[in-house]
Amino acid sequence: MTAVGRAWGRLTLPGKVVFTWAPVVVYGSSVMTLLVIPFAPGLYGQDFSLGLLFFFAMGGLAVVGLLMGGWASFNKYSLLGGLRSAAQIISYEIPLTLSVVGLLILAGTMSLNTIVEQQSGWFTNWYVFRQPLGFVVFFIAATAEANRTPFDLAEADSEIVAGYATEYSGMRFGFFYFAEFVNVFIVSALTVVLFFGGWQAPFPLPHVELALDPGSLGIPLLFVIALAPVIGTLVLGAPFYLLRSSMRWWVALIIGFVLFNVVMVLGLVTWALISFDWAAGLFWFLGKTYAFVYVFVWMRGTLPRVRIDQLMGFAWKWLLPASLLNLFVTAAAVVIVGS
Repeated sequence: MTAVGRAWGRLTLPGKVVFTWAPVVVYGSSVMTLLVIPFAPGLYGQDFSLGLLFFFAMGGLAVVGLLMGGWASFNKYSLLGGLRSAAQIISYEIPLTLSVVGLLILAGTMSLNTIVEQQSGWFTNWYVFRQPLGFVVFFIAATAEANRTPFDLAEADSEIVAGYATEYSGMRFGFFYFAEFVNVFIVSALTVVLFFGGWQAPFPLPHVELALDPGSLGIPLLFVIALAPVIGTLVLGAPFYLLRSSMRWWVALIIGFVLFNVVMVLGLVTWALISFDWAAGLFWFLGKTYAFVYVFVWMRGTLPRVRIDQLMGFAWKWLLPASLLNLFVTAAAVVIVGS
């Protein structure tokens, strides 16, 4: 019998319920934060006036799930991992929250949609240029909140035998790791929303309206859709067949069909970006977000893991004073400029 099987057999019914629901709580708390993330103009779940507070409240529930998993595993290593992860997340939650208070003073709102709208125009309007220290503190604290290297002590396999997930396997174990990688996207998305303009382009784009409305074609549109693949495949494949006598006709048709699909996809994407604000906004939002996802992956393959005492000391001795300094300086600047 495996270690997981022995642990499961020792659990009582309430313990089994907690053991099963722990990864669900962790994953659910991560997914719930997506409700208030604005992906594009008009493309969001809810635009709460306290959207940022809702985000932090839902994200904080992950601590409960980690403690549930560590306690219900009936394993001292799992319990130790759960306690360490709770201590880490609670410690870094304080500078993470305080780092955006200066931004909220400037924005005057906690609505994420409104914060993005206030960063329209040139990229110099992004809050990262008005809150550079707040951004640095936020990014470091968010890295620790997402349990990413170099702050991945919560499930450090070389340190405490996979941490709180020691006794987990199968989809229960998978949900913990789903939540971790979802958190990478969520943290990157929130960073873009707060400091890098969200869906806003880095510079004002000229407004272009296409005179062609496909819906106005009516019935002829059906004939265009039916004949366009045939004509496009023949036109794009003919040069390959004519210029190379050794090429077979069906190979040229396959090449022409592939090229036609590439051209059509690029054309449809270009038309959508020009015609719909939400398409252009989604393009910029995802581009910025996945740039930060790449940074997280880059950090995981580059930086070494810190010790637990260094992890906790850095939060209380450096990040907390830096976040308070950013808050006081921002508040003083607003008072001086306002007077």
